[in-house]
Amino acid sequence: MLAQPEKPRDHTVIHPSELCKTDFCARASYYTITQGPKRDKAGFRLQNIYDEGHYIHAKWQNRLRDMGILYGMWYCQSCKLAYTGIGSSCPDCGSLLIDYREVSVYDRDLMISGHTDGWVKDDQGNVLIEIKSIGIGTIRFEEPSLLYSHATLDDAWANIRRPFSTHIRQGQLYLEMLRRMKEKGIYDEVPEEIVFIYEKKSDQAVKEFTVRANPATVKPMLDKAYDIARAVRITKVAPECSNDPINGCKACKVYE
Repeated sequence: MLAQPEKPRDHTVIHPSELCKTDFCARASYYTITQGPKRDKAGFRLQNIYDEGHYIHAKWQNRLRDMGILYGMWYCQSCKLAYTGIGSSCPDCGSLLIDYREVSVYDRDLMISGHTDGWVKDDQGNVLIEIKSIGIGTIRFEEPSLLYSHATLDDAWANIRRPFSTHIRQGQLYLEMLRRMKEKGIYDEVPEEIVFIYEKKSDQAVKEFTVRANPATVKPMLDKAYDIARAVRITKVAPECSNDPINGCKACKVYE
């Protein structure tokens, strides 16, 4: 497993999954775009965690596909057709061997690009889908207050009553990117809500939350993206560190 090459990840754009984090550093992002990433390859245990998350995503996406309500980008393994629509079978050759490539969201002007886990369209309307696998590490990082003295994972899980703030910001970015894509004529209609599916890793318990679009939420993140894009394309000068303008943070200091 460790001998396999890392899957390519575009380092020339700003990913919503990184931009939404509270410790996101505009300076580090500038250097990543202009110089390439500086990070170690995932170790065995961390790669196992990543893979488990992918399996959980695929499980839910396959269920939605079987219901005939999963919209997005598809790739046919048989005739190599790439197309956008509701997944069921290949529209050209009829093959059922189609892979879901999720939903691209982007804003070229701001250099933001990413993928959301799914887009559901049915007779009730349409919503984005984000699937999150939740373990003790997720809670410790996203909402440590849930792990009060002697709290177990079950205790913390029972007290999750809304999506974590990082996830909300990420979802809002996806909704805003799609809204902008609609303004440019890429889509005729776009969702105004995103549904978060949380699955607990230890026993597959599930929670579901729905969040409506709130453009005000994304403005601080878009301001950072604007500063980075301007620095990359125009000034060629790295913006200041978002976390510690004087001393820098661990993310940007590795480029010194």
